[in-house]
Amino acid sequence: LLVSKDLGKHLPEVEALLQEHGLLEADVSAQSRRVRALNAAALQFSQLEGGYQPCDPQIIRNRVDHVQTCLEELGELASKRRKELEESRQLWTFFQEMEEAEGWIREKERILAAKTCGRDLGSVLALTKEHRNMLGELGGRRALLHQAMEKGEQLLAKKSSGTGGIREKMREVRLRWKRLEEATGSHQQRLREALDFFQFGSETEELVAWLRDIFRVVSSGDFGHDAHSTQSLLRKHRAVLEEVEKQRGAVLSLREQLARLAPQEGRG
Repeated sequence: LLVSKDLGKHLPEVEALLQEHGLLEADVSAQSRRVRALNAAALQFSQLEGGYQPCDPQIIRNRVDHVQTCLEELGELASKRRKELEESRQLWTFFQEMEEAEGWIREKERILAAKTCGRDLGSVLALTKEHRNMLGELGGRRALLHQAMEKGEQLLAKKSSGTGGIREKMREVRLRWKRLEEATGSHQQRLREALDFFQFGSETEELVAWLRDIFRVVSSGDFGHDAHSTQSLLRKHRAVLEEVEKQRGAVLSLREQLARLAPQEGRG
């Protein structure tokens, strides 16, 4: 068991081997205490002077030394085996974290591919809120991925050979992560453009409705039937002129929005 080359082919198998090795270490430790007690008892026979001696003292000492050496070698083998298993656990933990990252990336890619940019201002605002939540998840996952990549770099620094799989997996995940960030950025840009478009439409509708109301007022044929009513209509007309002047800025803003939207419409 201690000289086995089986270090596991996936993380659960390595964990099982480590648990098995822990039981073996406990057994070795218990047997070591027993062997040391027997060695101590045996050495007492090598120290008898005169009288009956059951065995040559030197043979006893040689046998005790041999048993002690075997015990030390057993301990070294157990330590070596644990170190190898621990390294194997680090390796397969890395690969499992990479697989989890790839699975998370695939799921977000699927969600992004199915997303639309909304049909009206309300749906665009809702989708924009969802996207902000996804960006928050992306930030959290980025930190976890960075930690996993650091573990990969540490594994590469420890191993002089057999690191091709680690390098390849890191390269694949980095590439997929880059594509996900690009897709996320593209979707965010489309949402921003959709928001601008629907906001422009909403503000334009409000302005058109206001213009209709103003047009009804200024196109009225009522000029008053006496001085008092005429003065009242004049005050209303002045108020309309002031309101028109106030709305001039809104009209200019809509023109600027239209200028920005025009290239986007051309691209669409």
